[in-house]
Amino acid sequence: MRHATFARWAGMALAIPAFILIGLAACASAAPQATPSAVPAPTPLPTSMRPPLIIPDLGPNATSADYGERAYILVCSACHGDRGQGLTSEWLAQWAPADQNCWQSKCHSLNHPPDGFVLPRYAPPLLGPNTLLRFNTALELHDYIRQAMPWQDPGNLSEDEFWNITAYLVRQRGLDPMRDPLDANRAANVRLHPGAQSEPTASAVPALPSAAGPPRASGYVVTAIVMLIGLLGLAAGFLLRRARRGDA
Repeated sequence: MRHATFARWAGMALAIPAFILIGLAACASAAPQATPSAVPAPTPLPTSMRPPLIIPDLGPNATSADYGERAYILVCSACHGDRGQGLTSEWLAQWAPADQNCWQSKCHSLNHPPDGFVLPRYAPPLLGPNTLLRFNTALELHDYIRQAMPWQDPGNLSEDEFWNITAYLVRQRGLDPMRDPLDANRAANVRLHPGAQSEPTASAVPALPSAAGPPRASGYVVTAIVMLIGLLGLAAGFLLRRARRGDA
């Protein structure tokens, strides 16, 4: 009789945590998964996502900055705005109505199609006051653009296109007419903040929000599972000691 009672108690002690563990595992599997760190296959931003923009005609005397303006419109303006104002609500309002919420499920959200990508919810302004504070020179700006842009496929431009976009941004800031092409030596001497009293510091640069969104709850689930396993062990030990006392 005592062994039968112990078996019933042990069965209950094992069954309750088991059901809880199964429920937690189901919740964890149903939760949205974080995207892998690898960059997806190149996918250009659809032209429908941008309002109609005027693409400048380039004549025989076009400068590097002129070519950069065209590249900016085609590649960068969807996120950074037609005037370098960033991904503002006013700029989003000029997109096609169907594309003004590209972060909806199975579009450019975390569960995007295999050939898609996650569209950032924040893209910083590039022109205007207090912009590009993290870069001291045009060379630093170029190197960052070359490494991190375009967003959906970093590095997927030619070397000339990266220099041209840098030249365009420098020209638009009123620092240099950029009639001659940029190169590493010249860009290192073009200061983006010539009137600044001191060098911009890393602490003055706001951290960019992650495109992956807030942290997932998987860590909490793992912690809860570990705690339940510990409680299960305590319960089993208690019932075993009780059964031994009864036998004695």
